[in-house]
Amino acid sequence: MLSLFLVPTISEGDQITIEGDEAHHAITVMRMGIGEELQITDGRGRWAQGSITSASRKSFTLLISARGEVEKTDHELVVIQALTKSDRVRESIELLVEAGVDRIIPWQSDNSISKWKDDMGEKWATSAIAACKQSRRYTIPEIERPITLREISQRFADDSLLLVLHESAEEKLSSVVSESSTSGKNVVLVIGPEGGMSAHELRELERIGGKIVKLGTPVLRSAHAGIAGLAAVQALMKRW
Repeated sequence: MLSLFLVPTISEGDQITIEGDEAHHAITVMRMGIGEELQITDGRGRWAQGSITSASRKSFTLLISARGEVEKTDHELVVIQALTKSDRVRESIELLVEAGVDRIIPWQSDNSISKWKDDMGEKWATSAIAACKQSRRYTIPEIERPITLREISQRFADDSLLLVLHESAEEKLSSVVSESSTSGKNVVLVIGPEGGMSAHELRELERIGGKIVKLGTPVLRSAHAGIAGLAAVQALMKRW
């Protein structure tokens, strides 16, 4: 599988020169040389593939042999992720990105142990970019600042399928999600923290139209529930 590198833009010419950190990583760290093939993406769905024709320590030129663009869908897969323990954050983001999430929104839940700090947004974004490159993904998901219950209601109560994953649910995810139920809608998964959502949060999410659903019998870690939910949802949507 070819390595993937992130570039600001992909021009229409036959050759593209890549500079900066990505060029340094390819040439100095990975020791790629003339003739080797790789892929580049602008992180917004466009990609190109080619071979290195010239290289220096800080740049290289790629001769393009193929290019394309990811087809956009009419909906987003959104995960509202309660803040997890600090040692689980990177793992959580990596798994969500690999599972195809389009937008990740942090949530300072009542029972979240960690607290949001100003530098966390940049760290989350860095983890998302690294996961995209690792999983050969051409679109980088949006990372937002933390959301409140009120803001969830304002943004996702009307034109989205709001799915609240919780062990107390009586309905199975598969009884709620289908091609028809998700057509043209954002699908929003709400993931609680390690300590679980509070009774108040569950009542409020249900009040605004959230569907409280279960992902099987085993209780998943907060950092792992998102990838399981995204996988199940996309299979039920016939996207996978």
